[in-house]
Amino acid sequence: MQNKTIAKRTAALLLALLMTVGIFAGCSKGGGSGEKKSVTVTVTHKDGSTKDFTYETTEEMLGAVLQKEGLIEGEDSQYGLFVKAVDGYTADEGSQEWWRLTVDGETAMTGIDSTPIEEGKSYGLVLTVGY
Repeated sequence: MQNKTIAKRTAALLLALLMTVGIFAGCSKGGGSGEKKSVTVTVTHKDGSTKDFTYETTEEMLGAVLQKEGLIEGEDSQYGLFVKAVDGYTADEGSQEWWRLTVDGETAMTGIDSTPIEEGKSYGLVLTVGY
């Protein structure tokens, strides 16, 4: 009787362990969450004109989807991705131009590759002059 109880408990623990491993393995595949979401980024160009770009993605971070879609280009640095070009326009560092990331209209407090995509948030890339 005691052996049957131990065997049942061992089998239940093994099953629970396998299920847990399966869940974590499913969550860690690729860079995405598996849940498809929509993200829109408004690009503000030098002349003040704006253009919206909307993507469906499973990525968790904004920079990953924008790089994958070819909207941005940049260089990796010790602080993360430094965005140099957006929508085909490369910021002129000699004129102190740079691409500013905004979230809900405010300057982002994180880099583009560490900014999570969240439903209901608005994202922007604004060509800015002056440091």
